[in-house]
Order: sequence, then structure tokens, then C-alpha cells
Amino acid sequence: MRTTPQRHRGNRVLSVVIGLVTVYLLAACTSAPTATAEPTLTPVPLAEGERLRVVATTTVVGDVVAQVGGEAIDLTVLLQPGEDPHSYHPRPSDLTAVAEAHVLFVNGLGLEAFLDETLRNAGGDRPVVSVSEGITPRRHPRNPDQPDSHVWFDVRNVMVWVDNIEAALSTLDPANADLYGANAAAYREELEALDEWIVEQVATVPEENRKLVTNHPAFGYFADRYGFEQVGTVYPVSPSAEPSAQDIAQLEEAIRQYGVPAVFAENTVNPALAQQVAQDTGVALVPLYTGSLGGPGSGVESYIDLMRYDVEAIVSALRGDVGAGGGDE
Repeated sequence: MRTTPQRHRGNRVLSVVIGLVTVYLLAACTSAPTATAEPTLTPVPLAEGERLRVVATTTVVGDVVAQVGGEAIDLTVLLQPGEDPHSYHPRPSDLTAVAEAHVLFVNGLGLEAFLDETLRNAGGDRPVVSVSEGITPRRHPRNPDQPDSHVWFDVRNVMVWVDNIEAALSTLDPANADLYGANAAAYREELEALDEWIVEQVATVPEENRKLVTNHPAFGYFADRYGFEQVGTVYPVSPSAEPSAQDIAQLEEAIRQYGVPAVFAENTVNPALAQQVAQDTGVALVPLYTGSLGGPGSGVESYIDLMRYDVEAIVSALRGDVGAGGGDE
């Protein structure tokens, strides 16, 4: 669908590399061991049969990197299925993987609060590529000075990820650039089909029912892209900041006022408070996947799986297919 002729693909990869921030620095990260004045990506001298050693932070980023890198890379993903990027702390094996990596791919936009400490403790030197480079971030609803990091809930943003990953891998490992380009083109077609499918599914929900209440503000990009309104969240800022009694009371009042039929609880956040809100208001509690994929056998083992699962759950709940009462996950 979007296979690009070879000469044009090369031009596109070059332009992405030029615009890509190849070392991602948090505001307080200027003293990190990998910081350089003019970060660049250069080809890695690989021995015959040696593959590029790649590390990704989250399972979502890792899956997209795997789709582009395929068999040409050795991929390590730091976070395990079900782990929350907001509360993750690196294990010794994670630090070793980062220290030995040829490249580290991160979501960026402040999601990986652990990045500074991880780079400092790992030592070594490797480029850190923010896959979200080039995406215009929306602002956090309660902290407008901060970007909303949950960009993957708009499928078009993940297409930008694919461009950035392809560009970085092709520059670091030019011998496999054609493979990375072919993998990226095939995956873009899958993402385009996914985006179209989501639009079709959402169209089955009456517009007046397209209202979301979730555990924390993770669905802003989803709401913007696919036409939903975020009525409220259980945790107004993040799961690490407990809501006040007034916050909960206001949320429950909004659920009743807007007739929201479900509270959506994310797989990386303790559902206890969301379950209480659902019980108090007599609506359904519906589990979703947000910052992490599921484990083996979960049926949510890829980014596309995650989006399909969440969309089906949201659409079903907002059409009234799910019973009320704050049931268990």
C-alpha cells in the first residue's frame, strides 16, 4: 500500500535521520554518561555474523522495534509484561543490557522517568533514540507544562515511530538497510489497516456515548484521534499520586451526570480505586491494556493486539454490551 521505491525510501530515511534526536535527554539528564554536544548516529562495525544489539524500554516500544528489526537484531526489552513505566526500577541484568547495547530506543516525552538513573548506573556509551521524535505532543491535562507521553494510542503516531526506528537501524547497520525498509513498509500497511478498523468500530458507538473514564490520563491521543471525550480519571495526575476524597466525589458525580456506563482500569495500575468508583456509581469495571503488553498466552502480545483488545472492550462497554456493577477483571 505504501511501499516506497528504493531511491525515495533512501531519501526519506536520510531526512528522518537528520531530524531525529538521536540522544534523548530528560531535562535533568545533561550529565548522563551518553550526553554529547552534537549527537549523531554512525554505522556500527559488526563482525561477520554479529547482529546489532538493541535495547528498548517498554514492551510497546519493543514490539514496534521488533517488527522493523526482525531477525537482523538482538533485542532486549527492559520492562516485562505488566510492568508500569511510571514505577519501573532497572534490574542488574537490565543495566548490563544497556551497557552492552549498540542503541537504546525509548518512548520519550518523559515517560521513562528511570532513564537518567539507568544510563548513569549502566555506564558505557550508546545512542539513545526517542521513537516519538517528530510527533507534536498534546499537553498533560492536569500539568500543561508537561507533554502527554502516551502517544501510541493514536496509530498514526506509531507510524512515525516506524519511520524513526527504520532510519536509526538503517544508519547503524547499513548492510541490512533494505531488510529494515521492507519490514517497515509491511508494518506500515498493517498499521494503516488497524487505524481504519478502529475508525469503523468507533462508528458503531453513538456519539453521545463516546465518553471515557479511566484510571489515569492515558487516553488523550486516543480521544483526540477517534472522537471521544475524557470525562475524568481516577488518578488525576498519575497512579503515583493518590486522589483526594474530593477528586473521587467529583469523578463519581461526573459519571452520574454524563451517564458514563463504564470505568476503564488499566493493566499496569492497581484497580482497587477504580473498582470502588464503579461500585459506588453502579457501572461496569472494564480492564484495558495501556503501558504494557500482556504476557504469553494473554492474546495481547503485540501493539496491534493491544489496540484491538482495547478498542473492542471500549466499544462494547460504551454500546452497553457490558453489565454494570463494578465486577472483577
